[in-house]
Amino acid sequence: MNYTRKRALLACDFCRHRKRRCDGKKPCSTCKDSNADCVYKELPYDRVEDASPTAVIDRLARIESLLEHQSQQINQISTRSSPVSYPASQADFFPTYQQQSEYLPSTSAGIDPHLDSPQFLIPKGHATLPSTLLSLPRLCDLLGEYPRDYFFEIEEKLPLPGLLGTLYDSALIWPSLDLNVLDASADNYFQNVHPHHPLFSPSTFKLWQAQLIQEKDMEEIGTSICFCVYALGTLCTDQGGEYDTDEALGLHFFQPALRIILHKLVWDFRPSISLCQALLLAASYFAHLGRPLHSWKMAQFSSRIFLTLVESRKHILSIAEFEEVELRTFWQCFTVECDRIAELDVPRSGIEPLGDRMRLPHSTDPADNENTIYFIAEHAIRRLLNRIHNSLYGPEITRTSPNPAMPAGPNQAWQSLGLQKLLGLTAELNRQLEEWYISIPDWLRPSKGTVPLPNDRARVLRLRYYAARHIVHRPFVLQLACRPPEGQSPASSSVLSPDAYSEGPLVLEKCETCIDSCVTYLYNAVEMIDKRSPYLWTFSQSCMACLIILWLADNTPALHPYVPPMRQVQNMVLAKLGKWAIKDSTFAAEVHIIKRLVFSDSMET
Repeated sequence: MNYTRKRALLACDFCRHRKRRCDGKKPCSTCKDSNADCVYKELPYDRVEDASPTAVIDRLARIESLLEHQSQQINQISTRSSPVSYPASQADFFPTYQQQSEYLPSTSAGIDPHLDSPQFLIPKGHATLPSTLLSLPRLCDLLGEYPRDYFFEIEEKLPLPGLLGTLYDSALIWPSLDLNVLDASADNYFQNVHPHHPLFSPSTFKLWQAQLIQEKDMEEIGTSICFCVYALGTLCTDQGGEYDTDEALGLHFFQPALRIILHKLVWDFRPSISLCQALLLAASYFAHLGRPLHSWKMAQFSSRIFLTLVESRKHILSIAEFEEVELRTFWQCFTVECDRIAELDVPRSGIEPLGDRMRLPHSTDPADNENTIYFIAEHAIRRLLNRIHNSLYGPEITRTSPNPAMPAGPNQAWQSLGLQKLLGLTAELNRQLEEWYISIPDWLRPSKGTVPLPNDRARVLRLRYYAARHIVHRPFVLQLACRPPEGQSPASSSVLSPDAYSEGPLVLEKCETCIDSCVTYLYNAVEMIDKRSPYLWTFSQSCMACLIILWLADNTPALHPYVPPMRQVQNMVLAKLGKWAIKDSTFAAEVHIIKRLVFSDSMET
């Protein structure tokens, strides 16, 4: 008779679903304190990997719990060298969330508070922005001076296209409701847009659409959601080279949708998840246009409504019960806002700290299982990216520079750690990145490298992986690439101060990892910046940052041997960005900067 060995999961059901740390006892201390049934789900040890959505989400939740525990290690490594700590929240709105609330579900109930994991939020004034690289002396010598908010200033001055530029200059024009056209646009939305933002199921959407068709000119949130879906479906249709006409942009749908949304935003006095969803769809539309500030504004409104909803339901939050649609809305708000904070250091709504307290969504539609898994995996790495920003690039760390005579500049927040502390911290962050990668189910996990992948969701996860790997190891490249010439002392805070960083094998290995990550990122990103997606602006900025890092390495004798020929991929990036580079846009500025980066293989021919 064959007996199958069993093993217990990392946490019991109660702790896992509420994202609380479990001590593994039976019953565990959390269940004992909460008078809950302590049940551990048993799985065959040598079983073939279960691909069901519940099992996959359980697995990702275990990794989340593991990463939470590992965050203590990051904090310990950081605080040994620096007493700096960041507040629980840096929200520009909803200050009541700056302290842990009795109404918010804790991630570590029943645990000694001194052992609780710190929150790793993206700090204000962080130095991961691509524009901070432009302040380096060698870049200033090549390109001139660029302010930190250079790309923000470009975006806020750029007018909106077509009908959006005259949103209230005429009466609301209702689009034609040809059912064949609407169904085609909706199908295109669910094929190309929904996988990135699975906010609702096709069946839920059909209910909204049926009501719209029946009522014709109903100015309700369901109508605006339908119009946003049609606009996004139109926007992502292959237009045969027509990128900027009102028809190609789906503006005949989006203009009335936006007017309805803004009206409801101002005059609806009760928070609703449907309005949050409509705002997130509007945020996605602007992101597809490559307009990050407008996308952020819509997402921030959604976040603030969600927080108002949370505040209005205090009596329920103590047991952390949220409907599936609410969880999906929260995590979409979280990821969109964190992306914009990372790229532009925009004001915070206060949604970010709740990322450590909200449980993960589950799939309610078997046809949507794959999208749900990708959705959860992306939120997990977004949280890890936040830790990287916090641990290596926080501005407060620069104030603890070990050499007051030579303070670190905006790109050297990590310098006060010293070489050994930095090595330990980056090793721990990289280990957590690999833990995240392994947590993705085998059948969905994107392979590393540049082998073609089956869909955009896999491509996004691969790009997230290499983006994280790049910024984890970036400090080593900057330290070697930006050292002053031998015998010359730094004259300003923007020059890296000399310390024990040497061209030893270990440091060079870290530099090589960063260089490889940048190159691999570029080859993977080329396909994504060739079409509209919610990541168009994000990936274009990251491509520019990768090329800057590679240019610095190529022009540093110790790192030059690690940089492959770059002209081909540089030209590929320029060709793809060129199609979006309208006058005075961020894309045009990126093209201008990238063209100025001359690599050694270009000079050899």
